[in-house]
Amino acid sequence: MNAGRAVVGTLLVGLGSVFLLDTAGVLDAATTLGDWWPLAIVFLGAFQIASERRAGPLPLALVVGGLVVLGATTGLFGTVDWGIVWPIVLISMGLGLLLGWGRQRMGAVDQAEVSGMAVLSSSRVATRSTAFERASVTAVLGAMTLDLTKATLVPGGASITATAVFGGINVVVPTGWAVTISGVPLFGGWDDTTTRVAEGPNVPRLEIQALVLFGGLEVKHPRRWG
Repeated sequence: MNAGRAVVGTLLVGLGSVFLLDTAGVLDAATTLGDWWPLAIVFLGAFQIASERRAGPLPLALVVGGLVVLGATTGLFGTVDWGIVWPIVLISMGLGLLLGWGRQRMGAVDQAEVSGMAVLSSSRVATRSTAFERASVTAVLGAMTLDLTKATLVPGGASITATAVFGGINVVVPTGWAVTISGVPLFGGWDDTTTRVAEGPNVPRLEIQALVLFGGLEVKHPRRWG
């Protein structure tokens, strides 16, 4: 499953359950959300770790930071002076940017299936597979680039699952491919700027299933210069 769809789906199920229990008089939605909202940060970091299959500095910081804030909002640490907590959070984010934690760049791989996730960061994934089949990419408050300019599609065509939530995704393809995009754009959209001249039964075909929430998706050719 696409990591972004898993994040969005999990959060929607959680929110729906809280409001349903509030309607049933089991709990107070406002109090519960006010106490447990940092779980969303923890989930973002955990999903990125699962997607990348490694605990990078940024996703690990999201998990640890989310747990720390969760301890503060639920009263685990007693009374907390938020006037001190938020400046510390901002300083930590600034240090992360200065140290380059949010920039990730993967070298080209030969895998037929690739995945990538960017949370509060920018990331690039490239493949030069001679039988590329599918990809799963996600951008949450970040930027994700999938480079397929050196890839060759399988005869039956390849597919991409893309999720952009307050973020942007770029899919770079060579000329001569027939690209189709479908999905759900909510307060966002996508743009296919590739040359639409590919025709015939043997033309490489790429299908993109997109979920765009307050974000954007662009499919384009590589820049001619640079």
